[in-house]
Amino acid sequence: DTQLRRRHRSLRRRENSLRRPSGDSETMGKAARTGLPPRRRGLPEEIVVWEILVRLPPKPLLRCRQVCRAWRRLTSTGDFLLTHHRHQPTLPLVDRYKCNEEFLLGIVSLDRRAAAARLQPVAQLDDTCYMMSADASCDGLLLLSIGGIWWFICNPITRQFGALHLLCGFMVMGFYKHPPTGDYRLLLYRNQELMSEHLIPGDRNTCYVYTLGSSDVPRCIGWPETSASGATVVLHCSLHWYQRSQDMILVFDTTAESFRWMRAPSDRMKCTLDSGNLFDMDGKLGMYCSNDGCTIVDIWVLQDYKREIWSLKYQVELPVPEIRGMLGGAYHWSAMVLSQEGDVLVLVSCDRWLFYIDTEGNLLASFQHYGDGLFTIGLKLKPSLVQHAFFPLLDSYAVNASPFI
Repeated sequence: DTQLRRRHRSLRRRENSLRRPSGDSETMGKAARTGLPPRRRGLPEEIVVWEILVRLPPKPLLRCRQVCRAWRRLTSTGDFLLTHHRHQPTLPLVDRYKCNEEFLLGIVSLDRRAAAARLQPVAQLDDTCYMMSADASCDGLLLLSIGGIWWFICNPITRQFGALHLLCGFMVMGFYKHPPTGDYRLLLYRNQELMSEHLIPGDRNTCYVYTLGSSDVPRCIGWPETSASGATVVLHCSLHWYQRSQDMILVFDTTAESFRWMRAPSDRMKCTLDSGNLFDMDGKLGMYCSNDGCTIVDIWVLQDYKREIWSLKYQVELPVPEIRGMLGGAYHWSAMVLSQEGDVLVLVSCDRWLFYIDTEGNLLASFQHYGDGLFTIGLKLKPSLVQHAFFPLLDSYAVNASPFI
């Protein structure tokens, strides 16, 4: 009898435990009602959001937003999106490997663990944008053009797109954020008759500034001495271009919106240079040049910005036999230098091939694209999910629609 009573009490306790909601069930129910993720004995929410989610690439972050309403809310604030943007890598853009007359734009990243380069498409536009090119980038935004005449702005991550019809006929020198106001502006050069000539007063062969989303016409700021085009380097709140005709570096202060000149390295090898030969070397201005055969690349760094003191940092001998062996013969190639994850790398491009080379001349990785061509353009992209108020004010504004595919 005693054993039967003990067994009966044990069975009743088990039944009661099954009927009573468990702590986890109560937690899950509360989470469902409040929209918060289930409370677990894990990492605090602050660490999950500001140490983990903030470091994710954009696409995985967008997927994480679907987990719960709280994560979606916390990762949609302006502060979070700006911090998330700062954590994203800055990667080189390639343009344009076309297929069926569509415009495609991609970024190339180097995965050292896999010893391979990967191409990640970031923008694919329909055939209405055929013959379009990427001309400038700023904070995850891309300035696109058709023939350097018709201008457009897009964010390939948020898939926002707008036209700048008023600027038809201007040459765009630079794209920057104005520090005092936070406005995004374009530095323009007017050297020909404009489509909107009757709307925009002012002289030719001089510079103008236009604020994105503004109803005002571009504002003349002078400086008729020279124009500049090509990729720019943004350092110390200034834009920098190398001017081959003067063998000097043109500097535009984005706060005062004024120009000045800076010396280039004086004793470098004699070679052909353009504006694309400047780059950001971990917060310092870098400059590179190569010999006629592009087998040696010299890399200079501006050690003292105020006193304009340059020093030769690296002289890289490219692994020519390895490159030619993979190309299947002797080809002409081009080289650009970039700083990625704290390392200085040489990116060599030829037809459908890309090669990553370190400063010791070692081939780190290679990439072959089986398409219609692959070209480095001297631009880099730092992905951004930040929402900008100027987009809806642009002409032909669209989001997640044509011309995006």
